[in-house]
Amino acid sequence: MIDPWIFATGAIVVGLLSGVVGAALVRRIILTDRSDYPEVHDAARASSMFLFLFFTSIGVIVAIGFINPETLEPIPAEILRESPRVLAAGLILIAARALAFAVGGLVNGAFEGSGARMRSQMASLGRLLVYSVAIVLALSQLGVETTILSIIVGGVVFAGALAFGLLVGLGGRELGGELAAGRYLHRLVRVGDEIEVGGTAGRIVALHPASVELAVEDGSSVHLANSLLTKGEMRVRHQR
Repeated sequence: MIDPWIFATGAIVVGLLSGVVGAALVRRIILTDRSDYPEVHDAARASSMFLFLFFTSIGVIVAIGFINPETLEPIPAEILRESPRVLAAGLILIAARALAFAVGGLVNGAFEGSGARMRSQMASLGRLLVYSVAIVLALSQLGVETTILSIIVGGVVFAGALAFGLLVGLGGRELGGELAAGRYLHRLVRVGDEIEVGGTAGRIVALHPASVELAVEDGSSVHLANSLLTKGEMRVRHQR
């Protein structure tokens, strides 16, 4: 009779190889024609890791079945009942990683005219909120009690409010001033206008919440804080 440890070892090896091959295929499929987007790379990395762990876990479970079958007698029914929920929770977390990365990039770009510290804090806050909501949804898929979910949601809201309060105290006034200046500035200029302020001249290519993006003569672009334009002498040539 063949030693069951041989079958167990084979099951683990097959699980590992399946995980490696499956992860590589999923990563290649996700990155096809989308390799220029950082958030896609992040989603591909998370998806491949999830698939590798999934196949490896299956291999370990099969190996245990060869060594001690009695241990796995109640498992098949449990797997059939719980696997859809586990897969759904995993997919939610994978999607959250990509979404959080994208949200962080959008927030960072939206506050281009503010300081690096402020941009980093706002981007981190955006990612934290996405992760928090995803965790709540994933736990919901796993059947966690409503009471616990309510506590988690309350904690997320409180943490977000606290973080926002800290941001206001640590530099939000400056950002608020830039946003207010932007609302006034958007009445005066629009995309395509040519402006000159403080020795910098160029054509407006975008109006961000806290800054104005100019295309200058050398082909590059610069971001000027809204307050720099509203407080200084600005010459405008409107596009017709």
